[in-house]
Amino acid sequence: MSEKELHFDRQMIEGLSEAAPPDEEIRKTNPWSIPLDRIIGGLILTTLHLNFFYLQYILPTIGTVMIFLGFRSLRNENSYFKMLWIFSIIKLLVQLASLIWLSTPLHLLNYSELAAGLIMQGFQIAMFLLFHGALKVTFKKAGKLMTDTPLIWAALWTAAIFFIALSPLARSWLVAIPMIACYIFIIRLLYRIEGQLEDTGYLLANAPVRISSGAFGKAYCLTALVLVLACNGFYNHLSLEPQEYHPPQITESRRRLLDLDFPAEALEHLADEDMILLSEAVHVEAFSKLLMFDPKKIEHREGNEGHIFITHTYEPGQKNLEVTTIYAEMPEKQMYVMQYFSWQGGKPVWQDGFLISGGTEDEDKEIVGSGLFYSKKGIKYMADFPRLTCEPVIRETMFGSYRSTPITAALSYPFGAADQRGYVLYRYNVIADSDVYSAYSLFSYIHRTHPLGIPYARTEDLILQGAYVFEDRLQQHYTNYESLAVKRMENPS
Repeated sequence: MSEKELHFDRQMIEGLSEAAPPDEEIRKTNPWSIPLDRIIGGLILTTLHLNFFYLQYILPTIGTVMIFLGFRSLRNENSYFKMLWIFSIIKLLVQLASLIWLSTPLHLLNYSELAAGLIMQGFQIAMFLLFHGALKVTFKKAGKLMTDTPLIWAALWTAAIFFIALSPLARSWLVAIPMIACYIFIIRLLYRIEGQLEDTGYLLANAPVRISSGAFGKAYCLTALVLVLACNGFYNHLSLEPQEYHPPQITESRRRLLDLDFPAEALEHLADEDMILLSEAVHVEAFSKLLMFDPKKIEHREGNEGHIFITHTYEPGQKNLEVTTIYAEMPEKQMYVMQYFSWQGGKPVWQDGFLISGGTEDEDKEIVGSGLFYSKKGIKYMADFPRLTCEPVIRETMFGSYRSTPITAALSYPFGAADQRGYVLYRYNVIADSDVYSAYSLFSYIHRTHPLGIPYARTEDLILQGAYVFEDRLQQHYTNYESLAVKRMENPS
């Protein structure tokens, strides 16, 4: 070959190398690339479980869409892919149903977690096995033997994760180590699939679609979001059964309570049957406090240079609740306590809740009266609490467990309501050897400014579980009462 011919060949090779598309473009023209990337990515997102920042709900939703879009493109390739496409449709519907279930009180019903977990894991493992069958048929069409079985191993590792979650190890932080190891093995196995198919040289024809992948994915995710928000808004706005309210007339019994310094505003809302129970009170004492939910924090600096003391005070913002704790001491060491509250701003419409503790830890504490009050379009209404309970609970602390009987409640007022008020009246017998005793009460209130939350939870349950931190007790009212005998001892005159 002459020098001229060699030079021409080199020029042709260089020209062809420049004309060759980059690897990214080649990847785009590979018909296996896009659907397999979606399926593998979707399987990873639906297998992993990251329980923070709502990723345990967001990632499976995205992964479910990716799995559907991937199998939608391959549904005409063989019967296994057709079955996987049907499975992916079921998975889409199940994911929407699970989001609705998590966003409603259905989530709180008693159900077998083992059975639910077994069904979901069984469904995931079945998809791995069907996917294995689909690839096996594809290899056969390409005239090659499928020597590796990554999806079988992925199914086995998925089953291993389920059994680890059932084991006693699941209650320990050590469970994270084998869990992470299993997830890593599954991810590595799934990523081996695409390389195997590319090596077969088999080309497929993507199934035709009417709705683009981008449009479908956005529509599905938007539908899921709208359903969650709708369920949150509906179920976190607790409905009332109101009736028109007319303030009672001032009777001799009510006048006697007023003479004992019973707050007039609270007495106006006290039902007649509840007021009769207090007719034999020997002493009444009331304590009030303004709870602030958007306080203005003011810094104060005192002292000279090098010795500056910084303190803070708080001024009311736009959302405040006036709380009055009223103690009515009865003969025979019986105590009635009324927690009366009145909104001074804010919109308590999204399942607010409160907890009342103190008094006694014995079983004799009981609620004897309650009510919610508001006005709308110039008409006054009253209604019962949507939820109000007084039940014993066992609390665990660093010093051991102890029994208490708190009062918990959940409430919402109608949209557009004004002058929102309410009260709870309860009683108990004081455990003391004489009439010299003291009592206390702690009122803790949670004001929710929005309905968003998944999974659905009852506000009063969250308070009992310690989910809220009361900064500087701005949302708490603690009071202490000393009996009439104590007061007489301190002031004999």
